[in-house]
Amino acid sequence: MKNKLNNFLGSISPWAVIGMSLILVIVVLVLAFMNYNREKQYMSRVLSEKGSALIKAFEAGTRTGMMGMLGEGPNLQVLMQEIATQPDILYIAVVDSSGEILAHSNDVEIGQQFISKKAMANLNVTNDIQWRVVTESNHPKSFEVYERFLPALGQRSQSIPSSPMQQRRRDMMQRMMGRRSGEKSDDWCQPGWMSGLKQDRILDPAERPAIFIGMDVAPFEEAIAEDISLTLTMSGILLLLGLGGVVSLFWMQSHMRSKKMLQGSQALTEEMVANIPEGLVVCDPHGRITYVNEIALNLLEYDSKETEQIVGQLADTVLPKQLWELRSSVSKENPVVEKEMELIQSSNRKLPVTTVVTDIITNDGAYVGQLFMIRDLSQVKELQDEVRKADRMAAIGHLAAGVAHEVRNPLSSIKGYATYFGSLFDEGSDNRKAAEVMTSEVDRLNRVISELLEMARPADIKLRETEVVTLLESSMRLVKQEADNAGVSVSLDISAEVGSIPLDPDRMTQAMINLYVNAIQAMPEGGKLDVDVSRQEGAILLKVSDTGTGLPEGEASRVFDPYFTTKQTGTGLGLAIVSKIIEAHSGEVQVEHTGPNGTTFSISIPTKSEGAV
Repeated sequence: MKNKLNNFLGSISPWAVIGMSLILVIVVLVLAFMNYNREKQYMSRVLSEKGSALIKAFEAGTRTGMMGMLGEGPNLQVLMQEIATQPDILYIAVVDSSGEILAHSNDVEIGQQFISKKAMANLNVTNDIQWRVVTESNHPKSFEVYERFLPALGQRSQSIPSSPMQQRRRDMMQRMMGRRSGEKSDDWCQPGWMSGLKQDRILDPAERPAIFIGMDVAPFEEAIAEDISLTLTMSGILLLLGLGGVVSLFWMQSHMRSKKMLQGSQALTEEMVANIPEGLVVCDPHGRITYVNEIALNLLEYDSKETEQIVGQLADTVLPKQLWELRSSVSKENPVVEKEMELIQSSNRKLPVTTVVTDIITNDGAYVGQLFMIRDLSQVKELQDEVRKADRMAAIGHLAAGVAHEVRNPLSSIKGYATYFGSLFDEGSDNRKAAEVMTSEVDRLNRVISELLEMARPADIKLRETEVVTLLESSMRLVKQEADNAGVSVSLDISAEVGSIPLDPDRMTQAMINLYVNAIQAMPEGGKLDVDVSRQEGAILLKVSDTGTGLPEGEASRVFDPYFTTKQTGTGLGLAIVSKIIEAHSGEVQVEHTGPNGTTFSISIPTKSEGAV
């Protein structure tokens, strides 16, 4: 679920996020505007209701005063002044249709022009409450509530439907004023109640004046300003939260992309490190191992399961001393140190390696550790040995060509004269024996030349279907006399299913003779030479065994190298020629067994028929 959410968030387009942000800004602005209008409407409703209540209270006070129920002291002017002292009340004025002030909470304004006659007509004053906002340069801004002034009891009762109870109460009030019910009483007023005012115009039934109450809007505007400020603050907070969410989404997208890139780079790096054909060991600044790959473990002869145990250990307890000491050679002048060395393994085998040591420095120049790279040079050394061997073979070829031309012809003459002089002496005489030694040495030298020529020959073979039994019987007959002279018995064991395979019979016969002769020479006191042949899946297996003294310890891998020999009179080319011929047949020859009881060579030749004639 978490991965799905991360994938969804990471897939959102940046333009979609920007669009969401713009929508959020618009929503916040619309909400702020709507709240401002709502506050204005609320202020208008509250002030208009307050003004209506004050007008009704003023009219009620006026009626009460007109009936003389407030005593002889107060009058209409005092009532207006008292009401005007209430909080937020700026003035109370009674104005006729021409705009002249008939009564005012500030008696100085009486008789002055409140508004023009035209403006008064445009107000269309009725019995219902109306309001307007007045803004003048020399007066504070006011919220003005106005309606037709109806202080007389009859006029108010005519404009407002009354219940029977209310009608009886009015009749009782009229009786209290000494009049009979039904008499006209709208113009009657307590003497002195409207002292100093134009009573006839205020109470004119034909053209009733209008009453205006001006209220200070500053407190309400301040409250509205505070509400607007709070609204803007909340809107700003909401906007900041929204923008914060947008930024967080952008950051999350960036983080997800960076995380994916980092994971991809990390996976690529891990894959490269895991498959790099070199051993890697990483140490921290304190010399503790933080990473080691499997190749390094193998080169250092540790099991791959020991990785967790090795990580965290001091490198000088894990790495060979000669490798660990290379770290001191790293410097600014020499940031990368490379050196070839040999690692002594548990079997006392020397493993050739090349090592590279370098410091790990970050982009800001901080030192975070060291890297050790170990490369196995075994294959490189083997290739170098093969190149050197090929160079030696090329030199042998040139030497053999010269020897064959310059030495072989004189050897034939020397052998002829030695044989001739030997025949001049009696059988068994010293001179006769000396001549025979000369002849045998010429034959040995001629054989060395032949082996040199064989090694120098190209490994071209001419395959044809050859009966294996016939080839082996023929080759064994060629060494039968030499074996008998050495007291060596020869046996040949061939399975019936061997049959024929594609071979070069001449070159294969030469290889087998070299193996036979090598075995016979390994048994100077006599012994047994066994040749066993069998057919295996896809190949013919030949085994040549002797009962000699065996090869010296550790020399079995070198017997096929040119010029390597364990005999005092050997040339070291016989088995090298065998290896060359068998490899030309796409086969393999190796020392299967060697020891005090003899040596066994095994030859495997494929039964494929490509190139057979």
